[in-house]
Amino acid sequence: MKRLLLVSYHYPPSPAVGAVRSSTFAAYLPAHGWDPIVVATPPGTGATRAAAAVHEVGEWPHPLKSYERFRARRAARHGSADDYSAKLIVPFDQCHASQRRSLKQWLLPLFWLPDREIGWLGPALLRGVRLIRRHGITHLLTTGPPFTCHLVGLLLKRMTGVRWVADFRDPWSLAHKFPIFRNGVTDAVESRWIRAVMRAADLVLCVTPAMTDEARKDHPDLPPERFATLTSGFDPAEFAAVTWQSPAPLPIIVSYFGTFYYGRTPEPFLRAVKALLDEGALAAGEMVVRFVGQVSHADGRSVADMVRTMGLNSLVSLHPPVSRAEALKRTLESHIVLVLDERHPVQIPLKLYDALGAGVTVLNIGSQGAVADVLARTGAGIAVHYQRDGEIRDGLRECLRRARGGRNRSDQPWTDPRMDDFDFRRLTGRLAGHLNEL
Repeated sequence: MKRLLLVSYHYPPSPAVGAVRSSTFAAYLPAHGWDPIVVATPPGTGATRAAAAVHEVGEWPHPLKSYERFRARRAARHGSADDYSAKLIVPFDQCHASQRRSLKQWLLPLFWLPDREIGWLGPALLRGVRLIRRHGITHLLTTGPPFTCHLVGLLLKRMTGVRWVADFRDPWSLAHKFPIFRNGVTDAVESRWIRAVMRAADLVLCVTPAMTDEARKDHPDLPPERFATLTSGFDPAEFAAVTWQSPAPLPIIVSYFGTFYYGRTPEPFLRAVKALLDEGALAAGEMVVRFVGQVSHADGRSVADMVRTMGLNSLVSLHPPVSRAEALKRTLESHIVLVLDERHPVQIPLKLYDALGAGVTVLNIGSQGAVADVLARTGAGIAVHYQRDGEIRDGLRECLRRARGGRNRSDQPWTDPRMDDFDFRRLTGRLAGHLNEL
């Protein structure tokens, strides 16, 4: 077995979606001759971690995180924890505001350089050096965001000479960083860090072809083969462990999982539902909509108020975040899964892959980008543009038609051969192939 150090800030039992890709790779790499040793943050209060090969490394205090924890505890004492959590998500328009900044607003980006997890850099680096030397590790895989993980990789590469794969679940580019979180000083520093990472990494993996193309264009002096695409996917073992029941024909269940953040909002979808009800294309009681996660607010507005204003209280319900296993169960027990990617054309939310594994119909309201490409390739759903109400209405109508058609779903929809390219077992084999080539 060849030894691999895997640096991942998020790792189960962390509920963060970033934990899924790294932990699934770690689970399947031994079958391909690679023994992963993981460096990750502690799992949090009250949680335990079963994997013996996970080395937990705490982070140094960060001013913003410390302040937010203080405010969150105070809000909890006053019974307003949900409202405070919603306020932490800055509305999209404010993220791009080009107003004259106060001193406070000018200093804020310094604490986002490159992200708020920078306090993990020193501790993770020290532990990584020790593990590499103690176990004779020859290869390194870092995955981000947070992009601090790649700074850990950069320094480990320089200090130990390991072969390094930098895995990007989101693009690291100033073009994708909101203006509110950057200024001229931070841009100068962060651009040097990005450049250093891309030059030092032996291989840069991106999760969509659009991300890979963008990275090559951003770094034209680096060899194109330095960049490769390795998509995310679903783990059949996760689905096989879920006990679920196929949903009844009625009501048609539409589910959304995740957070409404940075431009994502259910308002266009709700308008389409209202329109179909008004024109008689959808009967009252024929459909229910379940928003699950941090869904109380979207772009600074109350989702409950949106629902109430449109008179959709009897159809739409809001639910708190659930465990990953419960999210998969509810995905399997849905007819339609709503995927939003407005203004994020090169990225794919993990919930899309969960929907592919569950065999449900996907309604994507977004930017006609990477998610739309996957749906066109697999035929698993309908992609519409978030700014075209008529298109959204027609897309929802088509998804409802498919649901009414009563297409029988397999007891094991994750075994559908059309989705093989997104099976994490196959994806891990491709990752092992890259490691072997290095």
